[in-house]
Amino acid sequence: MVTVPAVVWRGGAVCRALTIGAVVGMCTGGLAWLDSGALLTGVIVFGIVGTFYGVWMHRRMTRFWPGARRLTGDERVVVAHTARRGERVPDERLAQAVTDYGRGLHAAAETARPFRWVVPFVLVVAVATAVWDAAIGSWGNAVVSAIYLVALLVEVLWWPKRQQLILDNADRASMSAEPDEHV
Repeated sequence: MVTVPAVVWRGGAVCRALTIGAVVGMCTGGLAWLDSGALLTGVIVFGIVGTFYGVWMHRRMTRFWPGARRLTGDERVVVAHTARRGERVPDERLAQAVTDYGRGLHAAAETARPFRWVVPFVLVVAVATAVWDAAIGSWGNAVVSAIYLVALLVEVLWWPKRQQLILDNADRASMSAEPDEHV
């Protein structure tokens, strides 16, 4: 849920699942096509990964922010933008939703934390694979391995700071949504 941009919340359940699934499916399908050289492989990966990831991520998003159902698409986008940017709540009716969304972001990040050990492990495997593919594989293998390697480096070096910024912003937005006690 932390990685999903606010604009994805505009659509309903099916639209969210299709949007997320299509984007992830296109990326993985394109890499599979480039790696294998077979368009059919790319199409199969697009269909399978896109379908399963879209449904899984939609369910995860709904589990961590169940109150989203009570809001319109535009309201969900406003809430997500407000929380992710750490801004003041533009409409007092959305104050509780901003707080709930922020809690959902924290819960989603916390449930992913035990699996962070996998990323450095996969990074080591990706380096070995990139070296192997550059030496022995086809140009498509080498390009795909390099793309995976860069993506994993981003995951290790950039994403933790970005995630913490998003969570801090959500806390700031939640605090601005609380009614003033000293009035």
